[in-house]
Amino acid sequence: MKSWLLVGLLGWLVGLAPLHAGEVRVTHVAAEVREGMLYVDADARVDLFDAQREALLSGVPLTFAWEFSVEQERPWLWSRDVESQAIHARIEYHALSRLYRVIWPDSEESATFATLDGALEALTHLRALALAPASAFPKNGAYRGRTRLRLVLENLPLPMRPRAYFSDRWQLASEWYLWAP
Repeated sequence: MKSWLLVGLLGWLVGLAPLHAGEVRVTHVAAEVREGMLYVDADARVDLFDAQREALLSGVPLTFAWEFSVEQERPWLWSRDVESQAIHARIEYHALSRLYRVIWPDSEESATFATLDGALEALTHLRALALAPASAFPKNGAYRGRTRLRLVLENLPLPMRPRAYFSDRWQLASEWYLWAP
């Protein structure tokens, strides 16, 4: 009897695992000054909940925002925001071609992928993003950068938004990742 109860409990827990699979985590950020500009490389990991996967397969595009902020640390006052920038990327699924497309609306670039994993890979690896001119950072200051990646709920279709705002399965955002420019 106890073994059947244990097997049933284990099966129930395994069945719940996909419900809690969603996560966004920034894993690495590196900054470099070249040619008078601060360039940033950033990596993240995105695991979608089943709700987002189903929405994508039903034709609902998902928009993610990379948010960057560089602050000047000051000893007597709170930090001063030197530069803030948000970079958006949208993932779409096209049912007729069975392809995923990642669109960067800010730069009007796009790429097509055969799998969702490939599309997420492109979304989560930013390279050589020109964040700000180096002249915005005086040499005598100490600076701190922070970055996060989040799902933008405001870009979902209007009928989906109320449910998304109040559902834990749609709250996909990483913690702020701190880095030094």
